[in-house]
Parts: sequence; structure tokens; C-alpha cells
Amino acid sequence: MNRSIAPLAGAALATVALLGACGGDDAPPPIPDRAALQQACPSLAGKTVEANAIGLPSGAATVAQATLVVAAGDLPEYCQLLGSIAARTAGADAIRFQINLPTSWNEKALMVGGGGFNGTLINATAALRDAAPGQPLPLATGYATFSTDSGHDATAYNATDPGKFALNDEMFENFAHASYKKVKDVAHVLLRSYYLRAPARQYFYGGSEGGREGLTMAQRYPADFDGIVSAVPVIHWTGLFNGFLAFTQPQFAGGTLSTAKIRLVANAVNTACDALDGLADGVVNNYLACPARFSLDSLRCAAGADAGDSCLSDPQLATLKAAYGPIQLPFTLANGITTYPGRLFGGEIQPGGEGIGRWVSTGQVPSVPTPLASDARGVNYGSSYARYVIARDANFDVRTYSAANFAGRIQAVSALMDATNPDLTAFFRRGGKLIVRENAGDMAQSAQAGIQYYQSVVAKLGQAEVDRAMRLYVSPASNHGGTAASLTTGVEVPTQHDMLNTLDQWVSSGQAPADALVQVRKATTAPYATLATRPLCRYPNYPQYVAGDTLDAGSYRCAVSAP
Repeated sequence: MNRSIAPLAGAALATVALLGACGGDDAPPPIPDRAALQQACPSLAGKTVEANAIGLPSGAATVAQATLVVAAGDLPEYCQLLGSIAARTAGADAIRFQINLPTSWNEKALMVGGGGFNGTLINATAALRDAAPGQPLPLATGYATFSTDSGHDATAYNATDPGKFALNDEMFENFAHASYKKVKDVAHVLLRSYYLRAPARQYFYGGSEGGREGLTMAQRYPADFDGIVSAVPVIHWTGLFNGFLAFTQPQFAGGTLSTAKIRLVANAVNTACDALDGLADGVVNNYLACPARFSLDSLRCAAGADAGDSCLSDPQLATLKAAYGPIQLPFTLANGITTYPGRLFGGEIQPGGEGIGRWVSTGQVPSVPTPLASDARGVNYGSSYARYVIARDANFDVRTYSAANFAGRIQAVSALMDATNPDLTAFFRRGGKLIVRENAGDMAQSAQAGIQYYQSVVAKLGQAEVDRAMRLYVSPASNHGGTAASLTTGVEVPTQHDMLNTLDQWVSSGQAPADALVQVRKATTAPYATLATRPLCRYPNYPQYVAGDTLDAGSYRCAVSAP
């Protein structure tokens, strides 16, 4: 039998909903001790959170399972809640959520973002993006953590149809923004029920799609989060996905890229740009200076016809120019944007198969209408976007795609999905802090999208206001997943930093992050020795080598990177 939390005292529940992320009574009751929390955990099974406690039109939420999980490995003892928020319309999936409540709580909560097209329940118990080996898990340091599948179950679709859920308007709106707000509101009601108070601090941490979600929360729901970490965010979602299609289409006419062709590009970039940071180590650190010193046209085959692995044909250049060059849309999108910026050089070949070969071209001609799982991820994503989000036709042939033919639909999608609103006034003025990390070697999306967004916030609010509440850091050569390695030696370089702790120090103690943070590379087994360090510089700076041990951050300085 469901037991509603709403009667928890009707007025009290209304207060919880209004208090948002940081609220609480002036003198809240003490947090129950561990024994009381252990005993209370199973009783949360079957609880409901009524729709009127959720800040958007919604169905009610129900806790299906409440399990006291014993401490094991790197995880502490915690109460695990699994549940869902009912759909409002027929045919829509419920929004699934998982909430983890440690029996030793630091009075802070962390929402963890998703990735790709979502559709998989994030358990919020794993290490965060860019965490170093041995770094304590958020749950182990006392954070209550939670996340969601964003309101659709991807197991219903195969690997090449990840956008199929977008045929349902409610499910697409949940993916765009609504599910994260709803789950946050439900989580706070349940936290209040369990701990007898709302969290003193509420953070959001996400990367890629999850990074977009974080920025969306700051823009749409500025009262809900005290601090946000947004890594490699898909800020300009619409422009990016049109860009996927732009580099897919030339591949039907000879534009595919073999491993040898990708190596050709990577070596040419390295030759032109490696030493621009003062150190020839196979890593492009001076990320803004490189484009002026390297041109893809320098690799063009004579007369533009494919002449082997030593040059690029015109169709192959078209594929790469669509990835590295700006994508111009023939109409205005949300917040007045018309262009998606090109990628930076330096991430052509990276650890874990990342780079051009994963995101742009695998060397095979794409399959239509449904791509193969072996096609490049950008090809898969672009196809799913065109077929399900825009044309809304599973049999649509992406070879015929033209944005001009779908202006109205693309603009509607942009209004839902794009996290490009530069007006963060409400979030900043209530004390919210935002840290954005871009990876200059990212081939999945453009680091310049984050740079341009940062510049738009500065233009809107002024540098002084932005300095008080926002930081943008750029990790040179790092791929979409966050790692980087020397092209010439294959040795990984330091890319890891505890950004949650940096955010928490800023929010909780007012300690603004330094202009140069320290990235580490650690051994993957205990005692997790530090093998190398390097600065993570605040934009527009980059780590310039000065002198000394190349594995020591002290041998570098953060210098201005300029085109």
C-alpha cells in the first residue's frame, strides 16, 4: 500500500517545496542518529510524493524499493531508494530515479547528470568524471546523491536508435529539462523525511549531456542549486547535432577517413603545433594558437582526387572541415545564435579510441536509413537526431537532410534543448557558483562552444560579476572522456582534478578557485601514487612550459593563449 509523504503536515510539505535547495527551518530538529536512520530506511518503501510537491506539472512519485546497503569497498552504509515519477500522458515512460542516503550525512546533496541521449538510470554511486584513482566517492564523504534516467528507458531501443523516444513530446521535454527539476524536488522531500531537514547545500555535477543539464538548471531553475560543475557541456545541442550531419553527408561520396588518414592529420597537427607551448612532447597545449599555424588544405591531394595515405581528397577534406569548421544555420536559434563553432586541433588520436575515429569516421560508408553500431558515434547521433527529433520519420534518409527544410521544428527543438541563455543573473545573485571545464582535444563536441558561451555571459553581465561566480577552465589535448596522451610516446598526461571539492570550497567558504588548478595523473592501484602533475588553467590561459621536470606542475606557468 502506498503511503503518501504529502500529509507530513500539509503546511510543512508546502514549505519544503518553497524552500528549494537551501531552505530549512530556522531551528530544524537534529538529524537522527545512525541507528534511527538504519531503522527508518525500509519504511520509505511505498512512500509517495504527491504531484503538488513537485515544481512542474507532474505525476506523483513513488518509492518502489528502500534498501539499507551495508558498507563495502569504497562505499559507506547508505539507504538506497529506487522509484519513479508517473507520466502525465499516455504512452510516456515514467521518470526513474535512484537516491542514496548515507547514514553518516554531511548535510549536502549532489545530483549527477547523464550522458548521450540518456535512457539509463544513473546510480550516482560511482566516481565522478575526471576523478583521480583513490579519490573518495561523494557518497563516502557524506553526500546524499541522486540521479535519473531523464524519463525514458533506452533498453526499448537499439544502439543505433537512441533518439527514438523523442517521438513522444512529454519524454522529450523530460529529457530537455523537466525530469531533472522533478527528481530534485522529489529527492528533497524524501531527504527531509529521512533526515528531518533539507540539505544545506545542493550541487549538480555532470559532463557532456550531463554538463548541458547542469547549465540548464542554472538557466531555468536558478533557485534549485547552490553550485554546478559542467564538464564538456553540450551547450549548443542543436548546432552540434546539425554538425554531426554536416560531417556525415560527405562520407557517402568518398569522404570516409581510414586509420592511416587520421594518423596523417594527427602528425601534421603535432608538427605544426606541439612546440607552441615551449615543449615538444606530443601534446598540443597552446590550443588557441594552433589553428593559425595549421590548415587542413595543406594535406590536399593533387587535383583533389584520393592518391593514397599521404594526402586527403576533396570529399575527405569536406568531412574534416565540417568537424573543424563552423556550422552556419540559415536561421536564428534560441538566444540569437546562428553558428556552431568548429573543434580545436590536438585530439585527433587519443586514449580509449577517442578522437576522429570514434566520433567522425570509422572508415566505412555510413548505412541508411538506420546506421550500424560500428558507424562513428557522431554519425549515429546525427542520424537519430534527423530521423526522430526533426523529421520524426524512422525511414528518413539523412543524405537528403537540409536544415532549411525543417526551420520551424529545429527552432522549437533549440528552444527546448539549447543551454545557451547567457543571463545567469538570478543564479549568481542568490550565491550560485558555476565551474565549466572544456577539453581542447574533444572531438565529440567543440570546446569553443563553451568558450563562446562564457564570452556571452561576460558580455551580458560584465567581467566583474562573472569573476564572482563563474570559472571556465580548459584542459589542453584532453578528449571528451577527459583523458589525454602524448601523440609521440603514448604516455598519458595529467588531466584529473577533484572539481567537486573545488566547487564546495567556493560555495561553503567563499574560497574562489585559483586561476591555476592542479591536474594529476595517479597510479591506478593503492596507494595511488602521484605520477605527474600539470596546471589546469583558467581561460584564456594554457600551461606553458618554463623549465625543470616536465612531470611537475611547478615547471609550467599559465600563459595567455591567443590566436
